[in-house]
Amino acid sequence: MLVAVERNGPVRSASVESDSIANLATVIDRFVDKRAHLKTDELHAYKLIGKKYASHQWVNHQSKEYSRDDTHNNTAESLNAMLEREKQGVFHYLSKKHLYRYLHEIGFRRNQHESELKITKKGELKVVMKRLPVRTMLKSLLVHAPGRQIRRSANGGLFCLEHAENISALLLVIGQYFY
Repeated sequence: MLVAVERNGPVRSASVESDSIANLATVIDRFVDKRAHLKTDELHAYKLIGKKYASHQWVNHQSKEYSRDDTHNNTAESLNAMLEREKQGVFHYLSKKHLYRYLHEIGFRRNQHESELKITKKGELKVVMKRLPVRTMLKSLLVHAPGRQIRRSANGGLFCLEHAENISALLLVIGQYFY
């Protein structure tokens, strides 16, 4: 599994066959702009792939280094933790065949939040994730539906004709708040 996330921004993930340079480079090139500054762990393939980007810094987990200044991959690792919690509490089993679906769902949920700086009781700055407004969530759903026929449901929600058997409850609920 490969996770690409912009700090305080959207997340993208994909199931990869192996951690070979060829497999990872294909996905990273698709997800990441060449002007980006990569922050990864010490995997050798990342070091070679990182040469194509504006800069590349990594942490060495094997020597118990998890962050150095602003270099860390904890943001991406948090998506792995979310997936593990979903596996324990909701999915119970992740099939290789449908792994991309689980990853898309977790990524979608994560992308429905935005980061916000808060001051703690101790006076320290902390980044917290805040849910997006419902109207913004609906817009982000519809952006991913170009060329799809979206219709009103009998109860006033929305559904996609091509995938009528897979109607998202979230989409139906959100659709009822508008118009």
